[in-house]
Amino acid sequence: MNCMIRKGIPKDIIQAAQVLEEVKAYMLNIGIDQWDQEYPNRIVLTQDIGREEAFIYEEQGELLAYMALNEKCDQEYAELNWKTATPFVVIHRLYVKPSAQGKGISSKMIKYAEQFALENKYQSIRFDAFSLNETANAVYIKKGYASVGTVLFRKGVFNCYEKAM
Repeated sequence: MNCMIRKGIPKDIIQAAQVLEEVKAYMLNIGIDQWDQEYPNRIVLTQDIGREEAFIYEEQGELLAYMALNEKCDQEYAELNWKTATPFVVIHRLYVKPSAQGKGISSKMIKYAEQFALENKYQSIRFDAFSLNETANAVYIKKGYASVGTVLFRKGVFNCYEKAM
């Protein structure tokens, strides 16, 4: 099987946006009102790709997963009790096409982010996950990420996680 994780490029925007819309519809269908038309959207994905912060998982030319990695975090993160110092990298907008879920792709994306963090000498990886997205939260805990508290965003409570590198 020909699969790889690589940096997103402008031609990926169409597929990335289509998969994002599938993910939003799927999440809403199972009762997770995490993402909507306001966030994330095609504009955000275009910005990620333009800043070379987007990473995609591709299998035989089909985009199956997406994430952004950068050092940006919301100001709400400042209130939390992080265990490691700077610099840190943050995972944003990690999603997997609904028809490809349950095949370990999110785990591969997380492993890629961890390797990226090590290679770029980050002290830790940080991110947040919607508190009502039980699957996402379970994956992060299983992967050794520690909870450092919660933040409140427009859509509700988000659990924040960290893993030292």
